[in-house]
Amino acid sequence: MESKEEIIQAIKEAHTENIFIGSHETKINMPIQNKQDEQEELQKEAVPWPDDFKEEAFRGLAGEVVRAIEPYTEADKNALLINFLIAFGNVVGRQVYTIVNKTKHCLNFDALLIGDTSTGRKGTSWDPIFELFNRVDPQWAKNCNKSGLVSGEGLAYHVRDPIYKKETNRKTHEVETVLIDEGVEDKRLMVVEGEFASVLRVMQREGNTLSPAIRQAWDGKNLQGLQKNNAIKATEPHISIIGHITPEELDRYLADVDLFNGFANRFLFVCIQSNKLLPEGPEIPDAIYNDLVLKVNDVLDWVRHLKQEERKFKRNNEAEAIWAEAYKDLRHAKKGIIGKVLGRAEAQALRLSMLYAVLDKSKEIRPEHIISALAIWERCKQSVEYFFGDDEEEDPIKIKILEGLKKRPMSQTEINSEIFQRHVNAEIISKALGELSKEHKIICDKQATKGRAKKIWSIVVKKAN
Repeated sequence: MESKEEIIQAIKEAHTENIFIGSHETKINMPIQNKQDEQEELQKEAVPWPDDFKEEAFRGLAGEVVRAIEPYTEADKNALLINFLIAFGNVVGRQVYTIVNKTKHCLNFDALLIGDTSTGRKGTSWDPIFELFNRVDPQWAKNCNKSGLVSGEGLAYHVRDPIYKKETNRKTHEVETVLIDEGVEDKRLMVVEGEFASVLRVMQREGNTLSPAIRQAWDGKNLQGLQKNNAIKATEPHISIIGHITPEELDRYLADVDLFNGFANRFLFVCIQSNKLLPEGPEIPDAIYNDLVLKVNDVLDWVRHLKQEERKFKRNNEAEAIWAEAYKDLRHAKKGIIGKVLGRAEAQALRLSMLYAVLDKSKEIRPEHIISALAIWERCKQSVEYFFGDDEEEDPIKIKILEGLKKRPMSQTEINSEIFQRHVNAEIISKALGELSKEHKIICDKQATKGRAKKIWSIVVKKAN
């Protein structure tokens, strides 16, 4: 194990060279042909397919599980690892946590596995992990695994609190509180969506509440419907989501949903592919499962026996110094799409470091746990850059608005219908208009009407020098 000083120096050097947790610049110097080319001196370079998770990500029990299962499946080992980490975190539940600025973070994660239908083997990567935890915790496998996300109310229903209703007693004529639904005692919920594109389609519907519910669930907040007659409420849910999607589907739907209001940055993006062929499709021997079950149960038993004051995880002194250095890079804000999708880098890395500490049965987060967490985050960041490109370009919603307003001034209603065919949430358009106004790229002219003034948006015309 390297010393604290060596690790900090490595992080600094990696940041300088853009090879570890730092920004991956994709600009290269090109020969200048003439004066006209001077404005295009930098040319965008293709972003390579993400490297496999670094060896540090396969630390401890997580690595043991992947190495034991990998020879018997065509699944990508990167997918096996992320599936195990998310499933394990869900099984642990809210038993352990850490606090940052009064915000409670538990071991619930969301992830998008992005791969082609033919070579991704996304579903194949979940099956052996599910079987492992089916043997570890049969009740979790039976009761806490769902699919078919449709609405926020539906998500809350699976972890709902008891529901009571006031009724008048026919004999005494007194109003009594009656239990009409016992609710769900186990607040753990593992959602695996084999067709996450269908979830994104659902979110496009006007008034759909699924996106805000997923965001609140990741935050660990209570879930409750906004409808007046909706009695469903879920207190302290522990919800994890794994979605499978192809690059084409992601490109088609995500930009039209809530990419820019905090939905996407709650997901770990993981590009996956499988080049392995196993024509015989060998089964994983029971002996391997039995060995892994013993090891996983050993960790879970350790968690259950933690004292109350030990359930709040903190970094030790050496880890604090390393985290402080890494935090600078995690907080480095990129612009455009990349910056929005990676907007919760420090929170994701924090949770991952706590997860590795638990897997090690460590009561504190140590330097090696932070290094493993950063190894996971680095590849997730590379996956985002691969899919969206490493160009810190403008928000595509804002770009489309500017292109549309170049043709003629429009009201917000016209922008929604003519530019986006009403496929984009009105709140996203409103936010984009506000940002463009702040950047002095558009102006708003209020036209008097019999009722409320009509706002017309137009491009700011730059005055000639």
